[in-house]
Amino acid sequence: MSQTRPVSLPPCRALVVGAGLTGCLAALALARAGWVVVVVDPLQRDTLLSRRRAYALSQSSLALLQQLGLAAALASHLWGFDQLTLQANRGRSQARIHHSDLPPDTPPAIGWIAEHRPVMTTLLGHLDQSPAVTLKLGLLDGGPSSPGGAGGAEDHAWDLVVAADGHGSRTRQTMGVHCWGWRYDQSCITVQVTLQGGDSTRAWEVFRDEGPLAVLPMGQGRAQVVWSMSRRRAVTLTAMDPGGFSRALAAVLPKGVELMAVCSTPQAFPVGLQLAQRFQRDNVLLLGEAAHCCHPLGGQGLNLCWRDVGCLHVLACRVGKGQRSINWLLHRYGRQRWLDTVATLLVTDGLLRLFTPGRWTPVRWLLAPLQRFSLAVLDRWGPLRSLVLQAMVYGWGNHQRCSVPQSYASRLSQATPVGRR
Repeated sequence: MSQTRPVSLPPCRALVVGAGLTGCLAALALARAGWVVVVVDPLQRDTLLSRRRAYALSQSSLALLQQLGLAAALASHLWGFDQLTLQANRGRSQARIHHSDLPPDTPPAIGWIAEHRPVMTTLLGHLDQSPAVTLKLGLLDGGPSSPGGAGGAEDHAWDLVVAADGHGSRTRQTMGVHCWGWRYDQSCITVQVTLQGGDSTRAWEVFRDEGPLAVLPMGQGRAQVVWSMSRRRAVTLTAMDPGGFSRALAAVLPKGVELMAVCSTPQAFPVGLQLAQRFQRDNVLLLGEAAHCCHPLGGQGLNLCWRDVGCLHVLACRVGKGQRSINWLLHRYGRQRWLDTVATLLVTDGLLRLFTPGRWTPVRWLLAPLQRFSLAVLDRWGPLRSLVLQAMVYGWGNHQRCSVPQSYASRLSQATPVGRR
């Protein structure tokens, strides 16, 4: 395992199964590291681009985009927010977090909101332009019966197979890797809206009895809403006529924020916690939601997946330069990603149980004082806010920081407006 790969050998070859945001970014990361990559997915390009939703990107995700040469292309599609308000007990308790709680050399925002289509278009465009990447989209087979099967070759023909085919990964099932976890009695509704009032650079995380509600600003009065509630109520809400749904949503928005219009069809999806019992077997590596998934509380889902890609990129660079072996990459990846993954899953699960124990759960009356105390301490104690915020935007045990030249930071600030700093 300690043997290195001679640089005189041909480039390493990787098969990436799954062409979602995480799979495409992983393929670019491997290509930038000097690998030859094939990306396969049963979905056509138009289907991959068609998803109507937005994501909150953290500082760790921006750092990765910079490393891969993608940040400049996406800058005009990002809307920065420099304030985050956490609210509980029907608005009676809250904590305010600001960009100033981060170290002074970070870009001027807590995070950025990006819509799916521009990000996906940019990733696919860079894959098309890369001579080291081959895209195979729209395969008739819905997924590989074996990791190599999707690429039309046996798995031993690849130095590395990256499974990025989502939480129901067929590749993981073929590997025989089981998962720990559970499904919450909740679903999340995602919908884009236009709002009036509030601050255009403030994001909200409202802890309600039935589940958290996130409001993510997208500029020009638009916002992405991620609304959690019981699975039964989610079915009822998504089946409502537009007027009924609008009235239900308007009733749960933070005080001072008024709903003007619903701009997309509400979509509901179940949520749960899932962790693969191992992240690799043989030459196959589980990446993103194929290895883990959590409640979207705090926007951690995609950022956790992209931190997987950041780790893979660093390790793949060393292998591509002949400094380390493929076996070293596989084992090192699992060790490096374990702490951040487990800590993120446990923290999101703990916060969900603390702040949304359920409308009719008797223990919620006992938890109310603890909720008030937690938010009061967070609101008044700067060192704690800084610690919490850094864990949110960089991950646990991740020492990678997003440091950019001042000229680029100015361009990013102009392209992605933020408020008071």
